[in-house]
Amino acid sequence: MSCSEQWLDKVAVVTGSGAGIGAATAQWLARKGVAVLAATYEPNEGGEEIVQHIVDSGGKSAIAFGDVAKESDVEGLFEIARNLFGPVDILVQAAGGMSKVSRITDMSTDEWDRLQAVNLRSAFLGIRAALPSMIERGWGRIVTVASEAGRMPVRVTSPAYAAAKAGVVGLTKHVAREVAATGVTINATAPSVTVSPRVLAGYGERLESVMKEHPAQRLAEPEEQAAAIVFLCSPEASYINGACIDVTCGAVNI
Repeated sequence: MSCSEQWLDKVAVVTGSGAGIGAATAQWLARKGVAVLAATYEPNEGGEEIVQHIVDSGGKSAIAFGDVAKESDVEGLFEIARNLFGPVDILVQAAGGMSKVSRITDMSTDEWDRLQAVNLRSAFLGIRAALPSMIERGWGRIVTVASEAGRMPVRVTSPAYAAAKAGVVGLTKHVAREVAATGVTINATAPSVTVSPRVLAGYGERLESVMKEHPAQRLAEPEEQAAAIVFLCSPEASYINGACIDVTCGAVNI
């Protein structure tokens, strides 16, 4: 069986599939022949449209809703995927983000805890839910979506978000050593600011200065981020494990 043919029997869970990087990744995997469970927090976030587009194009997909920071919801996503398509081979954790730019002295404890939950706790819960079946079957791909803010200080961000995304990178690298001999790989990508409704709304008037300061003088497109994620999910990426790929067009250079 060729590497391309090996995609056809795979099942993926992609969180944050309503828009942006998650939506682009879900659609790209589906074009490869992967059955995709597109997960969003709640209805009307765009996930239904993404799934409909996949199905209309001849792919396999379904929508599911859940809080990725809640243990029972995460376990429920994997149960839905198994019932609809079979055991999960690929997990892409694109859910996360921040609601506003802030300084540490202006941040409440509740805001700190919320951002740790949606960005870092969610990564832990998803990895833990995915691994047993992958290890048992001797094949699996997990990709966590971190951020340039977790790789180096950036001016326009939230300290809680930066800390959580740095934690995602550290978690990914540690787990990679645990699973290295099992046939499962886990890697991260660290995107720079990427076009999405959340980003456009959250950055507001700061967006123009962010683009001017970027080496590329523009934001990334979701498909440009999805390209790296999908490669890390591929059969061809079998010896890439514990990596964090900076998809920043030179903004991160360390």
